[in-house]
Formats: sequence, C-alpha cells, structure tokens
Amino acid sequence: MNRAELERLDREQLILRAEAAGVVRSRVLTRPELVDELLLRSTADYATKQRARGLFGIARDLIARVVEQGLHLPDAAERIRALGTPTSARPTAPAAMPTVTLAEIYAAQGHRARAVETLEGVLAQEPEHLAAAALLRRLRDSRFPVPPPRMAPEEEARPVQAAEPDSDVKGPTPSEPSHMLDDAPLPPRYDVDECVAIPVDPVTLYVYWEVRARTLDYVRGDHPGGPGGPGGPGGPGGAIVLRVVVIVPTWNGPQSSVRDHEVHSTVGDFFVRDLPAGCVVRAAIGYRDGTVFVALAHSPALETPPDAPSPLLSDTLVRWTPTGTVRISGVDPDAQAIERALGRVRRTAAQERRAAAAAAQAAGSPLGSSERWPAVSAP
Repeated sequence: MNRAELERLDREQLILRAEAAGVVRSRVLTRPELVDELLLRSTADYATKQRARGLFGIARDLIARVVEQGLHLPDAAERIRALGTPTSARPTAPAAMPTVTLAEIYAAQGHRARAVETLEGVLAQEPEHLAAAALLRRLRDSRFPVPPPRMAPEEEARPVQAAEPDSDVKGPTPSEPSHMLDDAPLPPRYDVDECVAIPVDPVTLYVYWEVRARTLDYVRGDHPGGPGGPGGPGGPGGAIVLRVVVIVPTWNGPQSSVRDHEVHSTVGDFFVRDLPAGCVVRAAIGYRDGTVFVALAHSPALETPPDAPSPLLSDTLVRWTPTGTVRISGVDPDAQAIERALGRVRRTAAQERRAAAAAAQAAGSPLGSSERWPAVSAP
C-alpha cells in the first residue's frame, strides 16, 4: 500500500498492520509514525523507501545515523528507529510534532506542563489515541511522581504577526533580539598578570599582555628606580620590557638569543618579527632596571612553524591506537596501500634531492657533494 492508501485507514487498522509487521510499541505511536513505519517495511529498495517515508521518517533516520555512527551508540540508535523518538525543535524552527514519545521525554525531564501540552496536541489530532489519554490522566494527577527539572525547556517558536497598515504601531519591526543590539563593550583590562604569545607564521609572533598596577608598584619598590617619578610607567630607573627568548636547534646544539623591546605600557600587544623559522620561543613581560630583569608574567614555550617541508623521512611506520602506537606489519590490511603511498613520497623526495644537488653542483656549491646529499633508495 502507498502513503495515500495507508492514511485512509483508521487508527486500529494501522495498529493491526504495524503489529503484524513487527513495529515495536505500535499502540503508542501516532498515525504519522505508524504510516512511516509501515512504509519503511513495505519496500526493500533504498531510493523508493526514502521517497515513501516522508520528512518525519527521514528525519528520524538521520538522527539515528548520527547517534549510531557519530556517538557510537548503536543501541540508542536502534531505539530511535523503533520508537520514533523526535528531536526538540531549534528556537527558530517550528514546533515539534506532538507524539507520546515526546511527552514521555518531557515527563522524564521533569517538565510536566510541557508533557501535558504535547499529549493534548496528540489527542486533538487523534481523539481515539488510548495511550495518550491514559498518560494524560496520570500527568494531570498531582500525585503522579515527576522528577524535578534540571533545566528549563526550550521555548517554542512563535510566529511574528505583521502590523496592519492602519495600526498604531510605528517604526520597523526589529529583526534581531534586543539583547544582541546593546552588548556592552569589552573591558580595557581584566585585572590579571598575563602574557600570551601566538605564532602567526614561521617568522612572526604576536604577543599581548597585562600587568596589574599593584604588581608593578611592588616590583618597582624593590629597585633603585622607586615608585613614581619621571620616566613613564617604569619609573626613573627602569622600564616595562617585553623579553623574547629565542632558541634555534642546530646540529651543533641549541643556540639561544634574547630580544628586549621597551613597550612602556602595562596593557598592550606587539608583533615580534624576523624570527628564525622553526625556533622555540618564549615571551615574558617584566620590569627591567639596568641589567636586572624581573618577569611579571610569561607565556609557555612555543615552536614557530617551519618554512619548508622537512628533508627527513621516517623509516618506521606505526599506527596509533588508544593503548599506544603499534608498528605496522605485513599482516596489516592497510600495509600494502601504505607502502605504495610511502614509495611515491620517497621517489618524489629522491627526485627533488637529485635536482637540487645537480643545480648546486652546476653552480659550484659544496652542497652538491654526496656527503650533504646522501642517496635515497626508492622502493
């Protein structure tokens, strides 16, 4: 039977057909749910099934698929497919279709009034729905236990009525909630001592900081500059300095350098430029008096991104698992595909190295020697 023929049947006929087809909780489902479930079982062709099920059934299948594949909860997904559990509507979407399952969800969450309203909607469409009427009688009884709600239910969308041309309402109807039009600006400071560094590109670091006035006064009081006096926030003998420590890894060991930038401000930001690509960097905001530097806040150690792909290739392949890394063996089902991909990478790297070595040798550079460019054997 097609959808039109099923919709002409009364509720009891639909229930009998659904029970014969193996639909779970047939007497609890509403007429649209019963029709969807019968259509689902009437054809084995996927495309025909999707066209026959309608929007309600397709939406239920999508929810079940997300729960099963995205959340890895196959049991919950099967219950959604079997029971027809709908999702709550977004604040900007129309109200959800009233079903007994939805009313049970509201009651389990402690929203008695919303559950009663949902059941009344079911009975308004299907007065002969005995399960909805029975649950409604229990919920209207104040002695029926309902857990306290943990959060307020979502508001149903209300259609906005347009003002009549001859009404007294003046001015355009607002298209945004009022709370979105009068957000307060961000505060100029948060009364914290902090220094945050963010790599922008291989050679640039963005740093912003804030230093509390009482922290700076305490540090200045321990140094000859003393509090107050001319010379700006740092005092007559000192200054507020952004110190950047740069460490460059080399074959001869790490090489470090220190860069100081006088910023003369307790709140601000700064772009540190011309850094070595792939270096390790750490920034600190502090007070410098002569050769003495007192850090007030610092960032964690960061690594700037490299400016080119690494010339080194791994020779051991491992697969990550929740219990740790496992070396890929010949019995791994993906071993051959991984080896083919790795072979292409190695061949490309070998070709690029030979081309660079040839170009360097033609230009008379020592980079063309075999000591700097070892041969790579591609599988």
